[in-house]
Amino acid sequence: MLSIGPVTFDQPLLLAPIAGHCDLPFRVLCRELGGVGLASTDLLNCHSILRGSPRAMELAATDPRDEPLCMQLYGNDRDPLPEAARWAVDHGAAVIDINMGCPVDKVAKKNGGSLLLCDTDRTVRLAERIVRAVEPTGVPVTAKVRLGWDRSCIVAPHLARRLESVGIQAVTVHGRTTEQRFRGTVDLDGIGEVVAAVDAIPVIGNGDITEPHHATDMMRYTGCRGVMIGRGAMRTPWIFHRTDRLLRTGDPGPEPTFADKLQVIRRHLDLLVELRGEGAAVQCLNKRISWYGKTMGHIKPLKEAIRLATTADAIRDHLLDWMPDHTDCPSDCELWRPSASAASSTVPKSPAANGAAAQAASSRHATRQRRFTGTGQRFHPSSR
Repeated sequence: MLSIGPVTFDQPLLLAPIAGHCDLPFRVLCRELGGVGLASTDLLNCHSILRGSPRAMELAATDPRDEPLCMQLYGNDRDPLPEAARWAVDHGAAVIDINMGCPVDKVAKKNGGSLLLCDTDRTVRLAERIVRAVEPTGVPVTAKVRLGWDRSCIVAPHLARRLESVGIQAVTVHGRTTEQRFRGTVDLDGIGEVVAAVDAIPVIGNGDITEPHHATDMMRYTGCRGVMIGRGAMRTPWIFHRTDRLLRTGDPGPEPTFADKLQVIRRHLDLLVELRGEGAAVQCLNKRISWYGKTMGHIKPLKEAIRLATTADAIRDHLLDWMPDHTDCPSDCELWRPSASAASSTVPKSPAANGAAAQAASSRHATRQRRFTGTGQRFHPSSR
């Protein structure tokens, strides 16, 4: 359990605001798979949301399946961030997060993101204005930071302590500097120093979480109360489910089978079509299949087929062709039933076993021309 101000959630696991990837369909997918305590929107430009820019409205879109929701805002002390925070509260945000750590040029060049680490006095004054703007609503404000701009300018411990003093209710720390971007490895000692610097608010660790044990190791070593997962979720959105199980039982459970992963991709496609339309869905899966494929063994023909697909039905057909048991497709995905998954006696499949499944499916795909076109023969993951 983790609390940020008055907002409490059962799992101390947060889906990061992944620039360009953390849209509503993906957030709902991760929540359906289980284990997500809080999910965040993509980075929201304060000017764009106040103007009602169509792209900003798409990034901020939510629905009842997407709760509790954090909206992350970026800008600087000359921008209307307090007004944007009030807008976010009015449009469904349970938590407001200020981006103080993004190293991407389009954010930092506007004096937002990581550049806020370079003048901590101005940054603390900005945070106080945002806190005061939403204080009457009771919605907590948090901050996401890096350790500092570079190794000669480590400011996160001092900044976190000052942010707490003006009402920031939690701080997420990515354990690298801005100069590092995503190079090297996360500095757990640096995250631990931020934990030691604050009095009472939770510190959430972030960086290099690609397996369930990475999250528990980070929490144990640094003392952080929660973990935010970003890039690791893009290829394994079931990481929250398995990490939650590890935290609860000491066992992450089995790696999803090859068939399970195909089901997850299919469910992602269906959510994209439902929430963004077929054109956007196809374009998204054209790109995202390469991330999913990193965990699925030798599936180059499948990745290439989906990359070149132009309709949602074509993607569904390609996925169906690769189901390990093509004539007896499961009606739903076990990952959507955490209790059943936890009780399963199935022997966990190793990455090598997944690779073998992929090779077997590839062989069948090469020799089999038959396609199923009847809707009753397609696989339909449960929407739970």
